[in-house]
Amino acid sequence: MKSILKVMALILVALMAILLGIIFYFEFRFYLRLPFIKASDFLLFYEEFLLSALPAPFIAVLFLKGQSKIKESGSRTFLRLALGIMWILDAILQVQPEMNNLFAQYNLIPMLTMGFPVTQVIRLSVNVWNRNPPLMDLAAAVIQLYIGVLYLTTKKGKIFYFIQAVAIAWCAVIWVFGEGFGGVFTLGSSFLTGLPGSVIFYLVGAVVLILTAGDGNSTRAEKTIRYVTIATLLISLGFQVYPADGFWSSLPVNYFPSPFGFLGFAISAEIRISAFSSLLNILFVVVIVAGIVLWVFKNTYAPAVTLCFSIFAWIIYQGLGIVAQFSTDSNTGLILGILMVAYMLNAQEIKASGKKTLSLKPSAAGGM
Repeated sequence: MKSILKVMALILVALMAILLGIIFYFEFRFYLRLPFIKASDFLLFYEEFLLSALPAPFIAVLFLKGQSKIKESGSRTFLRLALGIMWILDAILQVQPEMNNLFAQYNLIPMLTMGFPVTQVIRLSVNVWNRNPPLMDLAAAVIQLYIGVLYLTTKKGKIFYFIQAVAIAWCAVIWVFGEGFGGVFTLGSSFLTGLPGSVIFYLVGAVVLILTAGDGNSTRAEKTIRYVTIATLLISLGFQVYPADGFWSSLPVNYFPSPFGFLGFAISAEIRISAFSSLLNILFVVVIVAGIVLWVFKNTYAPAVTLCFSIFAWIIYQGLGIVAQFSTDSNTGLILGILMVAYMLNAQEIKASGKKTLSLKPSAAGGM
């Protein structure tokens, strides 16, 4: 079973690499045609990024050797490795060709119309970013790269806690100054399109890894993910049913630019769903309410329902996160899905541990 999972993981990583290769190929072709962008602009930036990334493999080897004998649960290993891969993926997305010149224009400036307090913090973000866009972009990419590398190679110890602290702090910076509080103060936000912001779940993942660094803390991980998921669904429910957000009359349609028109299937699905906004918004509300009820009563199917809804949103409404132009992360659906899988693996481990304890009691009593 483990060998099959490893093969599947390798296939997914290979597909991701191919997809990123296609994205970068088409973006370079497009941006080098613009009169105000030169090949030399890209060359210097990528030289600096590669030089900054050069120590990463040596650091990885150093910590892998020192931490290889440390044991951890399967659920924790899955969460740590998945988050590490996601952080590295985000670093790669951050060095897409358009990020230097157009990141502020297309990602930050549109949020200036969202009202207080989003406008105030985004105005500050734009001012800071535009002081030196290549340097800001490089710094963001390198920070995320090394967070990812150390996630993959450290399990416990001072360096582990340090990198979790850095990840939490960086998540807070991105959530406030890059995502405008993840849409929680903005009318028209929806879980479908990214509420409450993907970095919230990166942050939760870091907290779970810290809580489970010691032995016998699986229940802490379970409670943390459960409470965060309930809060997320409650916030999402509020936005989805609030009439002023307009979902009863018009569900969102995102026209994603993508290589080969790859996301055409998602756009077509959104258009068809939008044609029945009132009816399908009722369905979305019912699914969210069902998820909340299942989580409150600790039902076994709660993470599975949330996982299915998250992946649906990620595929149809979030454009697979990484494929759409100007994407800097995989968006909310995938990272929440990762937390759901970690939760289910953790629940299986708690159950197996309980059975093991029960099976030991009679023999222990007999020994007395």
